[in-house]
Amino acid sequence: MFDYDPSKPLVSIALATYNGRTYLPELLASLAAQSWPNLEVVVSDDASTDGTPELLASYAGRVPVRLVGDGERLGIVGNFERALAACRGDYIALADQDDVWAPEKVTDLMRDLQRVESERGKPTPALAFCDVELVDATLCRLSKSLFDITAKSRRAERLRDFLLSNHVPGCAMLVNRAALERALPFPAGIVMHDWWLAMVVASFGEIRHVAAPHLKYRQHDSNAVGASATNERPTAEARGERGELSVEAAQRRGASRRRQIEGIADQIRLFAWRFGAELPVAARDDMHAFSRGIESWRGAFEFVMISYTGETFVRAVKMMRRLRRSVLSFGVEAQRPSFWRRLRPRRGAPRRAL
Repeated sequence: MFDYDPSKPLVSIALATYNGRTYLPELLASLAAQSWPNLEVVVSDDASTDGTPELLASYAGRVPVRLVGDGERLGIVGNFERALAACRGDYIALADQDDVWAPEKVTDLMRDLQRVESERGKPTPALAFCDVELVDATLCRLSKSLFDITAKSRRAERLRDFLLSNHVPGCAMLVNRAALERALPFPAGIVMHDWWLAMVVASFGEIRHVAAPHLKYRQHDSNAVGASATNERPTAEARGERGELSVEAAQRRGASRRRQIEGIADQIRLFAWRFGAELPVAARDDMHAFSRGIESWRGAFEFVMISYTGETFVRAVKMMRRLRRSVLSFGVEAQRPSFWRRLRPRRGAPRRAL
């Protein structure tokens, strides 16, 4: 029987699974070893065919596991949304089926999250995230930190820091109920659920980083999203004898970059449409800076200079210029002109400090 402490808030762990039977026992064991005494695991399965639902249904470990949904195939974002919506705790962590958590992960993240609530008030959306150790399929270390081998930043906390890319993997996150209520339901068409959560909390609340690497983040061929997707460089095989990309590899890389730009445009467009004039002043200023960034080279340089973009400086500037064709002021002015009149500074009015 689960030995819980009712004096501690319930932390729900939202787990989205798909054909995860191979690694799930190790994840579940690491969840059972958590030092936080009041947990539940809420699982949404995306129509697995490898026995994953049966394994979860028969699980009888220390932490209660509850399966939700009817097994309908929803994709990664919809699958996580179904799990998150069924969580009962005041605090919610996200879990990937193939990771391994350190015993103090929830406890350490809860400490920072509750500190934010005590400083700013409990209704404030809050997110804490830990550092991430990259490992291979057998848990051998590849890097002590995701942030050491990518352009992602531990210091990302403003909305502007999340407009070009996400810095916080969902598996490293803990959010409070206020953040979840503000973020759900996810609009159809968002690129990734964890990116959306980070954008919401960066706009309406506070993000805190916990330095300890409380998570072993597996990198293998079956990853839905992995560190290899971050700042990816061409492999040696994709280059010719003189180090040049082959025509086919260049076309694939170009198509991948176009998809990335289109995804960023979709994410920002949906974010602007959902929250509109609700955005606090700081978040509006960040949107102004981004808007100026896609309108001119100078604006792009200024935006990249003041932001943790998650990309190298040169790449971030180029992405801003490519976004001009895709975003076109987020594509909503014709639908919602009154919002953009309020959001954009008046002509001749002084700009707020960024």
